[in-house]
Amino acid sequence: MVGDYGGSLSIDEELRGWRLSSNYLVSVRPSEITSLCPTRRDVWLLRKGVRLSSDSVRKGIEYHNEVLTVLGQAVILGWEGLKRALDSIKTHAGAWALTVASAWLSNGAVPPITIEPKLPPSIGFTSSRPDLVIGNSPTEVAYISNCSEYLRRKRIEVGAYALILESLTKYPIDRGYLIVITDKEVRTEEVLIDNSLREEVLVARDEVARVLSSSEPPPIPSSCIKSCPLSNYCLGGSNE
Repeated sequence: MVGDYGGSLSIDEELRGWRLSSNYLVSVRPSEITSLCPTRRDVWLLRKGVRLSSDSVRKGIEYHNEVLTVLGQAVILGWEGLKRALDSIKTHAGAWALTVASAWLSNGAVPPITIEPKLPPSIGFTSSRPDLVIGNSPTEVAYISNCSEYLRRKRIEVGAYALILESLTKYPIDRGYLIVITDKEVRTEEVLIDNSLREEVLVARDEVARVLSSSEPPPIPSSCIKSCPLSNYCLGGSNE
């Protein structure tokens, strides 16, 4: 059985996210399980108020906000919303969102999207906001510069939102989506919420909770990941 959970549920039912609860007193943010640091030191530092700052972080925020602004305007105001959103479009990511929303509206349908719904704490996770819920499928916007491992971790984050939604609604969720943005393109990837991914979610959740429950930061890893936006901070340099 995965984790230290009570009850007599089968593995499949356990991994559905129903009746799961972490034994750690510290709840985890779904985004924290995307940490690339081998020791999860970055998660601990961010919880203590260290700023996350880098060109890739700023660019990711820009793409993220542009996509959600365009889709959000379409959901709320339809064609009028898209007209209002035109001034927000500065990148290819915003243009992609405009094309997707226009296709939905052209078919006479309001996009079946909830933008950043606030989910209450559940199964060892804090209150959280997935970027989108399309139908009942959690969806995240992920900017990927040159790190394929981060993309894999974002799939695990989508799995976390699936488990949270299942625990709250008792409705099975078997797929989610990633809107993957690079500097050249935008593509949508389906994320299969199978038992393997569910297990990865729970393992990552408990690992991060264990780190956050400590009063001391984890050690600096023997080999820092170059793309980590906190590497300068940990190695004694500036983090600006």
